[in-house]
This record gives sequence, C-alpha cells and structure tokens, in this order.
Amino acid sequence: MRATSAATESVDPGFQFVRSLAAELSAGRVELPSFPEVAARVQHVLHDESVSRERIARVVAADAGLAARLLTMANSTLLHRGGAAVTDLQVAVTRIGHENIRTAALAYANAQLRRAPELAHIRGALERCWQEGLRVAALAHAIAKESRRVRADEAMLAGLMHNIGKLYILARSPKDGNKLDPSVLQDWYPSIGQALAENWKLPQQICDAVAGHRDLERSHEGPADLQDLLVIAVHMAEQIGSDASDDAGSSKLAAAVALGLNDSALVRIMLESQTELAMLQAALG
Repeated sequence: MRATSAATESVDPGFQFVRSLAAELSAGRVELPSFPEVAARVQHVLHDESVSRERIARVVAADAGLAARLLTMANSTLLHRGGAAVTDLQVAVTRIGHENIRTAALAYANAQLRRAPELAHIRGALERCWQEGLRVAALAHAIAKESRRVRADEAMLAGLMHNIGKLYILARSPKDGNKLDPSVLQDWYPSIGQALAENWKLPQQICDAVAGHRDLERSHEGPADLQDLLVIAVHMAEQIGSDASDDAGSSKLAAAVALGLNDSALVRIMLESQTELAMLQAALG
C-alpha cells in the first residue's frame, strides 16, 4: 500500500495536468472558467442562420456591457465610415452581421476574463494572449481584403479565436506556484481551441482553421480556404513577435501560394495590418 501511495505521489504534476486536459477534451467538458453566460448564449443563438435580428438584439440587450460593446463596434471606423451613428441594437445587428457580432461577444467575454478576481494570478498572461489574438485578427482581416478569397469578417473572427485554447489552459493551470511547461501550452492549445469553438457552435470552417493554423506544410485540393489564411496570419504575427528582419519565407508557404500572395502583397498586408490593428483595438476595446 505504501509503495502504491509513494508512486502516486511521485507522478509529475505536469503529467497530471496534461492527463486532466486530455480527459476534459475527450469528455467534451471544455468551457472557459468565468466566461460570461450571455456571450455563450450569443454564440449559440447565432448557430441558427435564420434567427431574427430581434432575437439577437434581445439576447445582447440582456447585458449592458455587451450591448455597449456591440454598438461601439457598429460605429467603429473599422466597420462604419461616415453617416449617422447607430444607437439601436437591431440596426447594429443588421449593419455588422453575424460574424462581427460573434467577434464583439468574444471581445467582451475576454475582457471579463482578464478582470476576473479568481484569475488575477494570470492576468498578465491573459492580456498577452489577447494582444496576440488582436494582432493575428488584424493580419487576417488585411489578408482577406488583399486576397479576396475569404470573407474579411470571418477571417477576423478566426484570428481572434486562434489562441482561445491558451486562455483555457492558463485558466485551468495549477495555482500552487508550479510553472506551466510552455510545451503543454503550444502542443494543446489548438485542439482545446477547436473544442471551445465547436461547443459554441461556431461555423465548421472556423473550428477547422483554429485546429490547424500551425500546419505550415498543409496542402489540399480546391481553392484556398480560411485555414490557409489563418496559417499565414499566425506565421506573420510570429515573425513580428520575434523581430524578424523580413518575412520573405512566408510567400513560399503552400498557404500563401494558394491565396496568391507574393512578397509585395505580404508587404502591403503588413503595412495595412498596422492600421487594421489600431481600428480593431478601438472597435473592441
């Protein structure tokens, strides 16, 4: 009995944590701690493509903070250039569309996570994840406009979602001072992100893109898709984050070729993304 007990106690805490992640993933119990219920309801109600703008507006209006975030996005420079300001939620819902509503809800939920008292010990890491998501979303939006192969609103949402799995792992990690192994974060976050996206009933192409955005060697038949776009956006963001002097290798990736992106196009995207990022930060807070 003592030998069994000793063996149990000697199990590496990192391994135990990975095992718990695997169990939660296989059981489908993947929900972000402290994730606002209203944000989850928005994601679920938008799964019905025939849902009325009245019903969406009612769900959003249940939380004043989310309603304000949606109106801010509808009136932002990113989505609205000129004209009268929108003050009615139903008009805002019609103006920005389902994917941008999902984006606004995700941004609102993320802000709540970063302010949650029980997650104060990882607030800095959560903020870094948010900024990383914003950067990729801005690049994805710019790539979509340059390539015209994927809808810009869908690309932006996928960019913001790409590292949502990191938030889950950070929020679930032990609070006893044991440092999380960086390899756990890198190896597991795409699969966790896919599970979260599926739980929220996001479109399948977004779920697939979140799961496969690190596959630089991916090749497939048919036209370029959202996963191709996200692969390039994440790769470019990592180049920026590593202070790489140039991004000449990006145009050689299969995803870039599929999207028709040469070196000059990537330079335009990089420059455009700076403006996109500023507008996205203003729109999402």
